[in-house]
Amino acid sequence: MAFINRLWTHFSGDTKQLQKQTDALKIGILGAANICNMALLNPASKLPNVLIYGVAARDRQKAEAFARKHYIPKRFCFEVYDNYDQLLADPDITAIYNPLPNGLHYEWTMKALRSGKHVLCEKPMTNNAQEAREMVDEAKKQNRLLVEAFHYRYHPFCRETVKNTISNRDENGPVRSITGVFTVPEKFLQNNDIRFQYPLGGGAQMDLGCYLVSMCRYIVNTHNNRTEQNEGEFEVQKAKALRVSPTNPQIDRGMRSEFQLDGIQCNIYNEFTNDWSFMKQQLVIECEKVTITIAYLIAPVFYHYLTIRQRDNGQTRTIKNYGDNQSTYYYQLKAFAEAIRCFQNDGSLDRAYEIVYTTGTSAIRNMEIIDEIYRKAGLLVRGTKN
Repeated sequence: MAFINRLWTHFSGDTKQLQKQTDALKIGILGAANICNMALLNPASKLPNVLIYGVAARDRQKAEAFARKHYIPKRFCFEVYDNYDQLLADPDITAIYNPLPNGLHYEWTMKALRSGKHVLCEKPMTNNAQEAREMVDEAKKQNRLLVEAFHYRYHPFCRETVKNTISNRDENGPVRSITGVFTVPEKFLQNNDIRFQYPLGGGAQMDLGCYLVSMCRYIVNTHNNRTEQNEGEFEVQKAKALRVSPTNPQIDRGMRSEFQLDGIQCNIYNEFTNDWSFMKQQLVIECEKVTITIAYLIAPVFYHYLTIRQRDNGQTRTIKNYGDNQSTYYYQLKAFAEAIRCFQNDGSLDRAYEIVYTTGTSAIRNMEIIDEIYRKAGLLVRGTKN
């Protein structure tokens, strides 16, 4: 029954966005990606201070169908924008959600920032670290928030349960190693999926592996009492691309890699598997005194657990934290809206980034590690040429 209640809370919502505050944050969407409903529309329907104001797509008919389906009002009608530039030029829109393919994040996020918009950009924030640096510089220049949508970080399971557990050095002892796995059945994807197109920033390491890199960094930083503004050094030791097609030689359907973060060994494996196995997302953290296993950190609203197993006696305890049964995306959007309001009130980006902590600066380090993984695997860094 608890599982059914969580599903109901997650998927239900006022899709007509009624009873919004008069000063609600107006968000425009670049594109009509499938993720929009789960990542933006559903959580926005539950937040009175957030209004999905307009949508633009390269295909206007697709945008119109998207708007009709989800009742996106622009001045209380189903009107949509003819193109992305027209949406960015609308002074009524304060913030942009960018769910475009990875290879288009840089171009349209830069344009959005230059149009004076705050940006919530889907992960990974861009093709490579250099593009991420330029985006961060532009956000600072325009005095606007740039947030990478690593939604899992905002759920109580991560920001409370995982954080408190990893921070308990007295009980755990030093972290010795982290092993991460993230697999998804490939059967759910078409051969022409954007994840398998190099010009669009495709690859398993970009899509699945970016989560594992982010999660390893979060655990290491939490354990070592660092922030993402003063992370330790990293070194990618080895990487191997899995199931690379001869006809698509730069696209990894999977990746194994080993690297050190601030002196802690991390081994990760991600793959779009070629069977019907269930999705698996797990982290195993070997400490001096305990073994900590974290399962399904990416989408804890459905199911998750954290177990702590004592090395000396084998005793195990399990912790869960469903919060108020909302999704990671709900907490992320709530924080994004609160951060913009904070910025509007006192003009401080630093205070706003205390609320939305998956920043562009964090994205730079994530992409630095991903870039090096691709180099070690003998593949091109996304967005580059021979």
